[in-house]
Order: sequence, then C-alpha cells, then structure tokens
Amino acid sequence: MLLGAVLLLFGCRTVSNEQSQKDALAYLDVSSHPSNVYVGLSGPYSTQERMVEEAILSAAKSIQLKKALALDSRLVTSYQSDKGLLSFASDEAAFYDDTTMAETIHALEVLSVHFDPEAGAVVIVQDPRESGKKRVYQSSYNEEGKPTWITTYPKVDGYQFGVGSAKRHYFLNDSLEATDFAAAQNLLDLKTEHAFSVEKVTTANQQMESHLYQAQRGLLKGFTIIARYYDRASQTYWSLACADE
Repeated sequence: MLLGAVLLLFGCRTVSNEQSQKDALAYLDVSSHPSNVYVGLSGPYSTQERMVEEAILSAAKSIQLKKALALDSRLVTSYQSDKGLLSFASDEAAFYDDTTMAETIHALEVLSVHFDPEAGAVVIVQDPRESGKKRVYQSSYNEEGKPTWITTYPKVDGYQFGVGSAKRHYFLNDSLEATDFAAAQNLLDLKTEHAFSVEKVTTANQQMESHLYQAQRGLLKGFTIIARYYDRASQTYWSLACADE
C-alpha cells in the first residue's frame, strides 16, 4: 500500500538526474523554502521506485521527529593517572512516535524528485497540514565560505540550536544521519531535563583512579535540521538543528 501511494505521488512530479554528490547535497538545503517543506534522502537502491519510496519515508520521519524526539544518553569512563583513559563506553538512543507515519505520508505533496548515482533519490515534499512560515534562521558565511554557525550558535528568541558533525561515510544518507544525530545530542547537552552523574575516585600508591557514570534524558519538541555544510578539506559533514526552547 505504501509503495502504491509513493508511485502515485511520484508519477507527475519534476524529476532530474544529477551527476555528483555535490548536486545532491545542494538539494538538501531547504532554507529558501517555507517551514512546511521537507527533504528526504534514500541512498542507492536497485530501482528508482524503491529509492523514491525510501526518500519519502525519510521526509515523513523528519516530520514525526519535529513533533517530539526523546533522547537517552549514557556514558561510562575509567581513568588512571599513570595510564590515562583505560576504557570508554557510550550508549545513545533516540525515540519518536511513528504511529501516524502512514497518515503523514498520504498527506504529503511531492514537489520534486532528483536522482544521483551515489546518493540515490532526493525528494522535496510539502506538508499541507502545516502553515508555511519563514525559516527561523538563514545561514551567514565567513570569509572562507564556511557557515558561522559552525563556531557560534545562532540566537533566536524561542529556539535552542545545536550543531553536530561526522566524518564522511560511504553513503551520503549514512553521513547525514550520523551528523543529524550528533546535532540532536548537542541539543540534549544544552537542554537536559534529567541528568545523573556519579564519580568514584580512589588513590593508591600515589596513583589516582577515577570511574565515571553519566546519564542524560531529554525530550525535544520542534526538532528540525535547518542547515547543512560539507567541508571537503576534512571530509566532514555538519548539521545545524533547532528545537523549541
């Protein structure tokens, strides 16, 4: 049923075939569109139909995340003064409500579809259930052409911003998923509703040993990726996210 709905949406929309991942990444920037426009990315699959289906699912997921995104992060470290960091372990998870995913998919209006041999399909959709408003922030750039939000958080009343980065993965969709999750984790660090930390420090034979356990939980509402950037020199992707304050 989902595939049939996707193919119906796909049938009469603008389609283009791109030649590079650079072009695909450019289509992921929806800053010039109203706030009810979303973008989805598939990754490469064997058929265009499957790629479009996955890209629309990706766009619908971002709408569900905007409603509410719950994060749970845990960290354990062990340190000795003579040996440095002995062990490090982290467990991070994100949760969202997907019970209305089908309803969201059927409501979407596909504005355009773009294919890239490496990135798969990029689908730009509009959610008519939302009123289209101006984006809360537009990127500005320094003399090197890099967005200023990489080093300085934007300040807009009513919103909290987070920045995430990740090294390039083999597939573009995996790179962006890692980067977006890092931005969400940054928001959790800045807006934690529950934090717990225990540290045990012992000293023996003039050597200090420390064991640390930390846990964070938070609920982000209005979570949205509003800008992205790719640094070719370091092969690093960056995402700027915002959530309701």
